[in-house]
Amino acid sequence: MTRATLLALLLTGLIPAAAAPEMIPEEDLSLVGRTAPPISLKTLDGAEFELETLRGTIVVLSFWASWCGPCRLELPALDKLQQERPELAIIAVNVDRDRADAERFLSGLNIALPVALDNSALALGQYGVMSMPTMFLVDPNGTVKFEKTGFSKEKGLAELEAAIAGINP
Repeated sequence: MTRATLLALLLTGLIPAAAAPEMIPEEDLSLVGRTAPPISLKTLDGAEFELETLRGTIVVLSFWASWCGPCRLELPALDKLQQERPELAIIAVNVDRDRADAERFLSGLNIALPVALDNSALALGQYGVMSMPTMFLVDPNGTVKFEKTGFSKEKGLAELEAAIAGINP
């Protein structure tokens, strides 16, 4: 069973959430080492975002929501990383159903990251995201090299930066 199928079943209530972890083999929980699922979304400014167009570039996808406290720390840290490393493509994927919630959240932050809107939770399901924030590092060939859930003030983006350093573009 894929992570997207599991998420769909959980969201529809066809399987209880408490049973989900025992039903999925450990090796199926991570996208690391696999081809990144395609993403095609509108951005906050109305443009089209397609992950495939960034092939050849190191991409960081950060899934976040307006109700996520740690996201309020992670997004500015990612924005700073983007300014320091312009060769990266860092995309903030918002999963709120209501665009206004995302806009309110962002109005309190001073960030310039592109924001893709996943209000139908399609990308969320494809990536098997279960909590916020969750980030993925995709190498220039389109392979997921790193996945992390949560954000720690103490660690910051150290693990992400180490994973980026391990990619030979």
